[in-house]
Amino acid sequence: MRRQYKVLIVDDDKAIGEVLSEYMHKKGLTAFIETDPRKVLSKVDTILPDIVFLDVRMPHIDGMELLKKLKKEKDIYIVMMTAFATMEHIIKSFREGVDDYLLKPFKLQDLDITLNRALKIIKLQDAYNTLQDEIKTILEEEIITQNNKMLKILEDARRVAPLDVTIIIYGESGTGKDLLARYIHQHSRRKNGPFVPVNLGAIPHELAESELFGHEKGAFTGATEKREGLFKAAEGGTIFLDEIGEASLSLQVKLLRVIETRRILPVGSSKEIPTDVRIIAATNRKLEKEVKEGNFREDLFFRLNTVPFYLPSLIDRKDDIPLLVEYFLKKSSIQHGISEKRISKEALSKLLSYNWPGNIRELKYVIERAVILSKGDVIKEEDIILHPIETKKEEKNIEKIKPLSEIEKEVIKKALKIYRNKKEAAKMLGIDPSTLYRKMKKYGIKEEQ
Repeated sequence: MRRQYKVLIVDDDKAIGEVLSEYMHKKGLTAFIETDPRKVLSKVDTILPDIVFLDVRMPHIDGMELLKKLKKEKDIYIVMMTAFATMEHIIKSFREGVDDYLLKPFKLQDLDITLNRALKIIKLQDAYNTLQDEIKTILEEEIITQNNKMLKILEDARRVAPLDVTIIIYGESGTGKDLLARYIHQHSRRKNGPFVPVNLGAIPHELAESELFGHEKGAFTGATEKREGLFKAAEGGTIFLDEIGEASLSLQVKLLRVIETRRILPVGSSKEIPTDVRIIAATNRKLEKEVKEGNFREDLFFRLNTVPFYLPSLIDRKDDIPLLVEYFLKKSSIQHGISEKRISKEALSKLLSYNWPGNIRELKYVIERAVILSKGDVIKEEDIILHPIETKKEEKNIEKIKPLSEIEKEVIKKALKIYRNKKEAAKMLGIDPSTLYRKMKKYGIKEEQ
């Protein structure tokens, strides 16, 4: 649908304002007139004009002063109007950010040229903003799935999102816990508020309380000024506490109190502050086990575990791999300014046969690397570089391990070779001579060996 552009005409001469307004209406624009420059800022906030025609000489507030204020606070196309323009004045106006100039008295032809130029620039800016929004949407991570388990999780997430309950998300590293947290936020009543992600594993234990709740000036060495924490930054929105299992026991106590009282206590302060924040936590640990081992508070576990979500690993949702590959191909191409590439059947087969220990995050970087390094328009099997380091390492270690009986037999034979005396050999092995005789018989070891 075509956008209706709005124009604000600011001139203390009402007759000029009416002439301009009538002309704007004929051009299909919505026009407003303001003769009192003191009301301009509030009127701009109310009508949100695309273009402002601004007279220079007016009572109470000079046009140049208004220009500075408007350009400082708003992104509006401004045309200055004056009958007293000097080259010095024009240069100064452009330095202050004016977009165009219209000299009085003006002909309708001059006005037409000025207006068309303004609309052309505004339309180009609109097109640019639309394109930027589309690119931003593509570059932002999305939950791409056709997997039944994931679809059920998203259905449940949409159902609990409007409710202000505390949520915890379980899942291996790289399964998209942060994406699900954002998904819940975007489907909640808090979607217009901030979403503040916090990686508790990346914050030193001694600084975590200050980072989350803020601190007063002089609360500790280096606290040279008062600082508001991340809970305050998330006010009216959602705070995402990733790697909650890394939180120290002392911080767990503070978090439990925040959940129960909806109040935070900045470090060094004696006054609690109300907080309107929804908490979503996440972990790749088994918190039940951490509770049993004394690493995680049972009461906090039960409060967080009100609504748990369990994200499957990528190997358990392999039907999503083709969809994810197409998504990451497009995303990586746009991000790096590369023509979009296709993937061969052989390359896709290689991706489907891999076990993905790093889950979706690993798949993302494998595709990104293939997009950057592949030479043609089609990503081939040899362009897919996988690094199953852990699997290979474990397999090699298993191959090297020998049965205990075989190792024991070799050690006894070596001891007998070094010490011809069986008593000395038994002493070196740390066993009784009778035990040595019994084991020699068991393994069929003769004395000459």
